[in-house]
Amino acid sequence: MYQNDILCKKAAKQLLEKEQPTADTCKVSSDNAISRLRLTGQVDEALSCLIKRLNKDPLQSWHWCLSIIRSRVRVTPRLMHIVQLQSSICPFTGKPELDGDPLEAFGGVRSAAKRRFNKKQVFYSELASGGKISWQTYEQISDQPVQVSPKINWGDLVNSLGSVAITEWQGWAVGEFSVNSEKEDVAVQCLGVPAVYVDGNLIAGDVYRREYFWSSLSLQQGIHSVFVRLRAKATQVFQCRFKSADEEILIHEPSKIPDLVEGRLISDHLPIAIPITNLKTSNWLTKVRFKFGDNPASLIPDEESQETSIAPSQTALVPLFISQKKDVVADCKDFKLKVTILFSGGSKEVAVSFRCRKRHESFLMSFIDHDGSIQEAAVIEPIGSCHDMECRVVLSLHGTGVAAQNQADSYKRMVNGDWVFGVEHAWVLAPTRHGAHNWEGPGSLTAMTALEKLHEYSHGSSWPWPDGNKALQDEVIFAGHSMGGHGAWHLATHYPQIAKAVISMAGWNKKEEYGDSNKFFEFDISSSHVDSALKAILEVRNKDGRKMCFNENDVDRLVSNLKGLPVFARIGAADRTVHPFFTRRMFRLLTEEGVNITYSELKDKEHWWWDTWNTNDGGVMNDPEVRQFLGEYTISELPDGLHCSADREDCTGDTASVYTDQQDDYTMTIYNPAYGGYVKGVRIIQQIIPLRKSTLQMKRNQDGFHLVTSNILTLSIDLPNEETVTVDGSLVSTSEAPTSICSESGSWKICDTSTVGRIMTMYGPARRVAEKPFLIVTGTQVKSARAKLLQLSTYLSNQFMMTSDARSRVVEDIKLSLSELENQNLIIIGNKEENKWTETFLGRIPIKPLLNGVQLNRCNFTSADTGVLSLAPNGDDRLALILMGTSLDGLEDIMQLATPTIPPMARSPFSNMIPDFIISGPKLRLHGPGGYQCAGFWGNQWNFRQELSSCVC
Repeated sequence: MYQNDILCKKAAKQLLEKEQPTADTCKVSSDNAISRLRLTGQVDEALSCLIKRLNKDPLQSWHWCLSIIRSRVRVTPRLMHIVQLQSSICPFTGKPELDGDPLEAFGGVRSAAKRRFNKKQVFYSELASGGKISWQTYEQISDQPVQVSPKINWGDLVNSLGSVAITEWQGWAVGEFSVNSEKEDVAVQCLGVPAVYVDGNLIAGDVYRREYFWSSLSLQQGIHSVFVRLRAKATQVFQCRFKSADEEILIHEPSKIPDLVEGRLISDHLPIAIPITNLKTSNWLTKVRFKFGDNPASLIPDEESQETSIAPSQTALVPLFISQKKDVVADCKDFKLKVTILFSGGSKEVAVSFRCRKRHESFLMSFIDHDGSIQEAAVIEPIGSCHDMECRVVLSLHGTGVAAQNQADSYKRMVNGDWVFGVEHAWVLAPTRHGAHNWEGPGSLTAMTALEKLHEYSHGSSWPWPDGNKALQDEVIFAGHSMGGHGAWHLATHYPQIAKAVISMAGWNKKEEYGDSNKFFEFDISSSHVDSALKAILEVRNKDGRKMCFNENDVDRLVSNLKGLPVFARIGAADRTVHPFFTRRMFRLLTEEGVNITYSELKDKEHWWWDTWNTNDGGVMNDPEVRQFLGEYTISELPDGLHCSADREDCTGDTASVYTDQQDDYTMTIYNPAYGGYVKGVRIIQQIIPLRKSTLQMKRNQDGFHLVTSNILTLSIDLPNEETVTVDGSLVSTSEAPTSICSESGSWKICDTSTVGRIMTMYGPARRVAEKPFLIVTGTQVKSARAKLLQLSTYLSNQFMMTSDARSRVVEDIKLSLSELENQNLIIIGNKEENKWTETFLGRIPIKPLLNGVQLNRCNFTSADTGVLSLAPNGDDRLALILMGTSLDGLEDIMQLATPTIPPMARSPFSNMIPDFIISGPKLRLHGPGGYQCAGFWGNQWNFRQELSSCVC
């Protein structure tokens, strides 16, 4: 057990002599016996055994004494820094963010943990031989991680059940640590797990082990429990640490630092991310400011970096905006900038390391992303000049674990002994974003924002080379490898209007088929409790069998959108990371669709290689075959008579490209018009049934331009040069462009989109609340609930940062300004009594509060601990997400939906199987999603629609 280094030995001796008579009644004084007595409330018996044990060794197990005979002996240190002895109960089946917990049938983990030293205590798991499991003990040695490896015959399970997904399991680890002073502010950090409970406090873990996250709690003297929810594949490794929160703030290593190029910043007002943790347990960190020391590049802080606010126990990426004094050209060398961070309680210094890069080397640019976060991308200038100095962009997406600069630098080859980086006549842009986004949702929006920012920077007044090449925003070659290969398919199918070509290397088609981490309801605890109606919403399988929560990510269902684009698809025949099956499927589907696809399956090549046919020839991303394809399509708007090949320095030859294919017959397919839905001057604004498959067939002939729709209610048409346009046979005037038209009684008429209800910018599912800058609004109206609401709000903010480097400010409801309300998305924490804004937003959706529950249409949900998650409109183009409960336990249940896991990574909160609304009930913890009382999607008027809901209301 834990050894205290310094004891007041005299006081300890006196205590033992005084209490000696009580020791004679103890029969067994082992550590486990003492713990069993203490945890089951047998205090007198525990005391007698403790005295007997301490008589044998006064230094042994002293922290147990502190929990029972408190304050009799003053000892140091003030705090136990690790949990040395931990107990685990595992494995149970289950792997998604929220699954049922079998321990709830025994009163929950807190109740079960009291009997963890009882050898007769067993639980039930289909993974274990005999169907029973019991508590196991693990010892943490010094500051080393704990490894939990259940003794399960995984090979037999995988072979018999035919799925590696069976190796994903869940469970609990339980331990204790002591606080030896009368009261202590304690900072807690748990690495390798998404979340932990300290006593009853839910705090964010750190799956990625970046060591940013320390959560502070004010704890009384005594023994405190740690409950760690384990989710792993085969083996779980985690580590919890504790320290006194003596400092007011922690400053972590700055990130997202832009490079200088030839001694210059590429733009003014570039952001740097300064990770700051507020270690205070109740005080907000306000008035964070920055001052610069002298530096060789004459960098200065912008006025915008003046103030921010960080909630207690929150870790935030605080933006520091920098500019460079005008007309300064510094020597191109790396340097460190001393930044002084001023805050309400003092100041701290941090060093920011800057690099200087040469032109035609890759460099990093930082930018403010679509959600207000700070992100970065690697860039390489074009090789050679472009027509009118406007160059297309190769938007290249990296695979899992690959840095942005490494992705950009994969566009290299050796020429005459020297490395040549980049692409002829095109920019290389390699964005990145932390987390398991798969270049879908926030990942795809980050990529598109990086494209927008490169265009903005290169055309800006601060661009160091005003006569050099600029970046085009609307002429893009989407490319990528592995996860990035999927991303290339994803972006091209959603943004075909700006795509000029697609290059997918070793890309997969949908996550549910690639790998084994998204096998929903396969072996899960909840699969025994989720009925077909609820499963249809969560997966969501509608009439065409697709999943509405994330159906827009299945690129093989969107291949019609690529018609008319040149496509290059490559895979190594020996690739077993992403099997050739997936690329072959896209090859078949695209060929059936009439897409001009070049398919390359290279013998003996695996997932990645640097040399295709010759040493240093460019490898998987940039060998002669790829360069030839790129060369056919990197030239923008060539004058007549010009043609460029990738290996030629000059543009000469025939004007025709073998890849040019102007299509007069085209079908656009979408599932969620919030992502894409625009091509050839036509945009889908609204669907008849939201988030179901919609198609728009376009055909041009001598009679005009003809559109045929399926599941489309509202369109925007921008075709000023078309004399005749028909939609489903209705003649439409396009004299004023753009024109909005709506389907009404079988015909199409001009309409005002401001009156049609919920349009594509307001579509769900719930995760879309975080796709614009957003605030987390914590309730302050009920004094007894105030601290809990703030703790849960901070937990949510920390989860957003941990999983995707999102910037989510926490603000109290009474301090939310009108400007913030009107210009940001909102996450509202607390019910109508607890948060002053909840009633306002509940008034805009069909969920209505009752005295002891909530009402939805004709249904009343009055079970104890009911929880609610729901999107609501916030103005004309913003969203709010309400998180509330009829009790604090109900709210905490709903907050579990924000606890991500996809071992060994983590998803962003609410990003997996969370529709527009969920109403949870008292069996949520036991049955997981089987404990939902209702879930579904709102209609176009924010109304309840039976066909989009799991409950009959």
